Amino acid sequence: MIDDDFDFDQPVTRIPQNPQATKLLGNRLLQQAEQYLASMGSRPHAQLLESLRQLELEDPYFAIMADQLEYESDEPMANDLLNLLYFWQIAHEKEADMTKFQLPDLIQTDYFQTTLLDAYDTMDLGAFQAQRRSVIEETLKLYQQQCYAGCITVLYGQIEGILTDALIERGYLQQNQTKFVDVYKIVPGLKGHEVKSLWHKVKIASEINPYFLSLEALKMDASSTVTASRHNMVHGADVTHFTQARSFILFIWLFAVISFISTLKR
Repeated sequence: MIDDDFDFDQPVTRIPQNPQATKLLGNRLLQQAEQYLASMGSRPHAQLLESLRQLELEDPYFAIMADQLEYESDEPMANDLLNLLYFWQIAHEKEADMTKFQLPDLIQTDYFQTTLLDAYDTMDLGAFQAQRRSVIEETLKLYQQQCYAGCITVLYGQIEGILTDALIERGYLQQNQTKFVDVYKIVPGLKGHEVKSLWHKVKIASEINPYFLSLEALKMDASSTVTASRHNMVHGADVTHFTQARSFILFIWLFAVISFISTLKR
């Protein structure tokens, strides 16, 4: 029942958004990670470095991350290491006993999964957003069950799928049945302007924001084993890299891609 004396013109008090969901994504998150790196104590630094060196035994890509953490350089810190540092700081705030904490277990924590999915929910990916979220939730379960082969294959696909959806929603790609067309003809030499590879999509995405090229998951070169072996793994020619270490870094990459895309203005 409506009160006849109710003032419909009175100002509405709106509930502010969760600051964690709006502030700690994209560039702001990276800035916080850089501040943490500058101020972190020797013990958490040494523990993270040791953890990366252990993962290096499974996947040589972690040597790159460990070297960046251990040695000073004029080069900017890699995006994926900054994202990892962000979660390493949270781990030190949340975990009761860091001496027993194993870095690969980060993916199974409530704070990692909540942060990942909250960041995902801030994006606008169109028709498949809810279904894609369910797929990501399933990969988290696969990781917990140590089913790394299935986990890795799906993660590679979802990183590309999220980028594809973002390009479609922003009008840079047009889907025609099973084909994707480069609307603004950004990539030269494509027959019928049909986009067929991740690298084509990254080229288009870099027109939206050049920082896409700084995301380790989307770099268009063979500078890392994770990137170089992607094609052979998803097409069945490489069966040696289905490890916990590879799964771990792909989850960090997935978060980095989601975190950046979620902050892009349309």
